[in-house]
Amino acid sequence: METKFIDLHIHPAIKPMGKSFNTKPGRNNPDKNRVDSIWHYDAATFTDKVLNITMTLTKFRQSDFTSLAKGGAEIVFVSLCGLEKGFVMTKLGTGLPGDAVANLVTGLSKKRIDHVQKMTDYFTDLEMEYDFYKQLDGHKVKIDGIWHRYKIVSSYNEIEENQESDIRTIFVILTIEGTHVFNAGLQMMGKTADPGEILANVEKVKNWDKRLFFIGLTHHFHNEMVGHAQSLSGIVRKMIDQTEGMDTGFNDLGWKVLRKLLDNTNGKRILPDLKHMSVKARNEYYRFLEEEHPGEVIPLIVSHGAVNGFRSPLEKVEDDLFNYGKFQPTDINFFDDEIVKIAQSGGLFGIQLDERRLASEMELKKTGPVLARRKMLFYKSKLVWNQIQHIAEVLNRHNLFAWGIQCIGSDYDGMVNPLNGFWGAEEMPLFDSYLEKHAYNFIASSQSDNLKDYNKMKASDIVERFMRTNALEFLKKNF
Repeated sequence: METKFIDLHIHPAIKPMGKSFNTKPGRNNPDKNRVDSIWHYDAATFTDKVLNITMTLTKFRQSDFTSLAKGGAEIVFVSLCGLEKGFVMTKLGTGLPGDAVANLVTGLSKKRIDHVQKMTDYFTDLEMEYDFYKQLDGHKVKIDGIWHRYKIVSSYNEIEENQESDIRTIFVILTIEGTHVFNAGLQMMGKTADPGEILANVEKVKNWDKRLFFIGLTHHFHNEMVGHAQSLSGIVRKMIDQTEGMDTGFNDLGWKVLRKLLDNTNGKRILPDLKHMSVKARNEYYRFLEEEHPGEVIPLIVSHGAVNGFRSPLEKVEDDLFNYGKFQPTDINFFDDEIVKIAQSGGLFGIQLDERRLASEMELKKTGPVLARRKMLFYKSKLVWNQIQHIAEVLNRHNLFAWGIQCIGSDYDGMVNPLNGFWGAEEMPLFDSYLEKHAYNFIASSQSDNLKDYNKMKASDIVERFMRTNALEFLKKNF
C-alpha cells in the first residue's frame, strides 16, 4: 500500500555512484538490476537489520528510486553533497584498514574512496553527481508491473504540467549539502580557497539548466567560509577529527558566497539551509537577514534536523514538561526560539529519521533495542512524534499555527542510523500509520488541552500535513 509523501532531504546517488567506480565512474546504469543504477533495489535483509540494531551499520540502500516508488514518493529533494575528504582520510590513514572502515560505514566502493582521497577538485565531483541524476531523468522503469520514472523539475509549474496517468512520476528537486562543493576545504591537499574560483563556481550552479533550490552552507568539516556544528558521534567521532572551524561563524568569503546565493537580480536565488551551521553562524545569518533584507521575508529551511528542547542558546531551559529530557541536547539540533523564527518566515523544518539526532541517550535506552516488531514500530515512531509535538507546542505558545512547518527530512542514505523498523522509503506507509496512532493519542489526552482552537485538528490531518501537505504548500509559494 502506498502513501504519498514528500521528503526534503535524501541521498539516492551516493551508493550507486560510488559503485560506478568499479565499472565506469559516474555512469548511472539504466539496468535497475545493476548496483551502479540509482533504481537498484537493495533493501535491508534480516542480517542487515540485526547489524543496524546492534552496531548501527547502514550499508543497505534506503532511498533508491525503486524503494521510493514502492513507498509512494511524490516529490523528493535530492542532496548533492560531494563526499568530504575528512571521511576517507581518517586517523586510521588513507589505506587499509582506513579504507575498510570508511567502506563499512558508508557502503561505498574502495575505488570511489581512493578517488575521493586523491582528488583536488570538489567542484568536478559535484558536476559528476549532477550529471549522474540527469542521465536517467525521464527514463522509464517497470516496478511491480507499473511504469515509473523520475523527472527533475525547476518549478512547481513543471510538477503540475507533468502529471501523467499512464506512468507514475517521482518529481526531483535539486539541493546541495555544503559549500565545500564550490572547491573549498581542501587544506589537507595543500590548497587554499580561491575567492574568484569559488564565486565563479557559484555562478555556474546558478545557471545550471536544472534549478538548484537550496543549499547547506556547511557540512561536517571546515570549508573556509562558514563554521559547522559538531555532528559526528560514537566510533566515527573517534576516528575522524572535525574540530577545525567548528563553532565559528562566517568569514569574508562566506559572506560573499551568501550574498551571491541570495542575489535574485539575474535569476532565481538559492535559499540557504540552516542544517550543520554552528549556533554562531546561524545567529549571524538571522541578523544578516534583519539588516540586509528588512521587510523581505526569506523562508528559513532546516532540511533534516531535530529539536534539542531548550528555549535558546542563552537559556538552556526546557519548557516542554511532557517531553522533558527526551531530546538530544546538542547544538546541531535547534532551539525553540529558532523554531519560532522558522515559522514566522514561512519556512520548513524537515525532521531527520536518525536515532542519533532524535532522542537523548536515556530515551533511546527506553525504546530499544526491542525485537518485538509492533513494540519496536510504536516506540521508534514515537521518537518522531515527540519532535512534531514539541514544535507544535512551541508555536502554540507563541500564538502561531502549530502544525505548518513540520515535514519529513529523512536523510536516507546519508550515513544515518535509521529508526529500527523504518529502514527506508519503502516503509513510509507503515510510518504514516504509526504516526497517526500517536497523533490520535495526543489529541485525545490532556496534553492537547492547551492548544488554541485554531490548532485543534484531527490526527489524520496533522499527519497528512507532516507527510506531504506542508512541503507541497511551501513549494507552491516558493518554487
